[in-house]
Amino acid sequence: MAHPTPAPEAARRAADDIELTVALAEYTKILEMRRAVSDQAHNRYNFFLVIATAVAAVSAGLLGSGIDDNVKTGAVAALGTLVLLMGPAVFARQLRYTGASQRYGLAEQTLRTYLLSRAPAVAPYVLLPTLDDDGLFPPPKSSSHRRLRDAVGLAATIGLVNSALFAMGGGLLAAAGKLPGWAVTIIALALFAVAAVGHLWWVSRTVRANFTANQRLVAARLPGIPRQTTPPQGP
Repeated sequence: MAHPTPAPEAARRAADDIELTVALAEYTKILEMRRAVSDQAHNRYNFFLVIATAVAAVSAGLLGSGIDDNVKTGAVAALGTLVLLMGPAVFARQLRYTGASQRYGLAEQTLRTYLLSRAPAVAPYVLLPTLDDDGLFPPPKSSSHRRLRDAVGLAATIGLVNSALFAMGGGLLAAAGKLPGWAVTIIALALFAVAAVGHLWWVSRTVRANFTANQRLVAARLPGIPRQTTPPQGP
């Protein structure tokens, strides 16, 4: 016996249900992936802080000990080299985590926009931003607030730790060269300032590059959606 052909309205509702099911499943998966990236970023950050703190403590203990100066210098140099090589690698990886988190944030906003278009009556109760609306918790629009937000992120914090380690290494080298105390202090402060500015500039540059790439993706996939003016926040 042949099955009756579904009515157009029933077929449309069935298709809509499939679309909604896929959208909700994708939205849930994106939330899980973004949470996983955030956990990885914080774990890497904590790991680096533990290593850097341990190396600093051991180095201070060695410098204050009465062991042979050559052994002391070699051990401190080896530990310092380890941390100085690890720091830029962790910093670069943290920037990758930030970019991934921003991309997942964009995907989350995109699907939230679609879900609210399916249920416009719910829109006033959704406080998080969508692609066509900044929501009740909009990102900062002024450049100073954006720079401050970038400066307190995980990548920027690692950059400041790297800068302090560079300054400490430079200060130790200057002290080993028998320079006066004021010269050692100036060298250390100058190294810290240059390294900190370089790290923060690289963070800001990466955030802007990620934002531009995300804007191009939105323009290509959803040409009718208004473009955002500020990047979403990442870890």
